[in-house]
Amino acid sequence: MPGPLMRAAICSTLLLVIAFCFSETTDSFGQRRSPFVCKQTALDALKPMPELIYGCGDVPNDWDEKILEFSARREAIKNLMPQLAALTNAAWWTTNVVDLNVCDFKHESGPLTEEQRRGFADGEYAFWLFGNDRIRLVLIPDSCYQTQYGGSNAFLLYRNGGKVFATQVLDGHFSRADNSVGLAFAKLKSEDIIEISAGTGGLNPSVTNYYFTIDPQTNHAVPKKLFHETGGSTNKISSALLLSAAGPLKIVRGNTLAANFFIYRNNGSKLSRKVLRWNGNVYR
Repeated sequence: MPGPLMRAAICSTLLLVIAFCFSETTDSFGQRRSPFVCKQTALDALKPMPELIYGCGDVPNDWDEKILEFSARREAIKNLMPQLAALTNAAWWTTNVVDLNVCDFKHESGPLTEEQRRGFADGEYAFWLFGNDRIRLVLIPDSCYQTQYGGSNAFLLYRNGGKVFATQVLDGHFSRADNSVGLAFAKLKSEDIIEISAGTGGLNPSVTNYYFTIDPQTNHAVPKKLFHETGGSTNKISSALLLSAAGPLKIVRGNTLAANFFIYRNNGSKLSRKVLRWNGNVYR
C-alpha cells in the first residue's frame, strides 16, 4: 500500500473522486453539505455492484496477461453488459454518487463514525461508482486478474431516453495505489468529452488518461482522438509523476479543455518535461 505522500500525489494528480479528498462538498445549489452521512433516500436508491466472476483456469500467476484473453472471461464480460444496461432506475441515476458511495460503505442510514470517516477518506473503501445523472463510470473487480493490485474493468454507462447503454473502456486495469481511477468531463463545442484517468502507483508512478465521447447514432462511448502521434492520433496519453512537482496532464479545467498542458517523459535515466498545445483539432 502506498504511503500518505503517494496517496496524496495520486489523488491530486488524477482528480480522483473530488468529494472524497476533503470533508465537504458543494451541491448544484451551492449549499455546503457533508458527504459523511448515508441518507435514507440514497440507501433506498443504492444498487449492489455487478460482479464479474469466471473460472481462473490453471494459470499459476494472477498477473499473467493470458488471463485477459480467456474465453470464459470474455463470455463473463459479454454477459455482464445486459446487467449494466439494466441499471435504469431513475432514483439511482438522480442520487449523487457521493451519497451512494457513502451508503455502499456504511450499509445503513446515518452519519459515519469517526473511524468510518477515516477509513472512507484514507483508502479503506474502494470507490467503484463515478459520474453524474447522465454518464457514469462503473469500476468492477476482476475475479482472476491482478487480484492483489485491484485488478478491475471499467464500463461507461450513458443514460438517454430512459435507456442505459454500456461500453467497456478499461480492460484489466490494476495499480499499486488506492483508488487510482478518476473521471472528469468537458465540452468541446457541443460534444461531451469524457476523461478517465488511471494511475499505476509504485516507486515510479505514472498516469494514463483516456478520452471518449458518446456516438449519437449508437449511444455508446467511442474513443476521442485528441493527441497527435507519429503515424496518427490517439485517445490516450501518459505521463510520469513527480511527487515534488506540479501534476501533469491538467487537460480538463473546469468544463473545458485546456489550451495547453505538460507531461513528463522518461528519457533513459532522467525525465523531460514536454508541453502540448491545442491547434483546434488535436494536441501536439
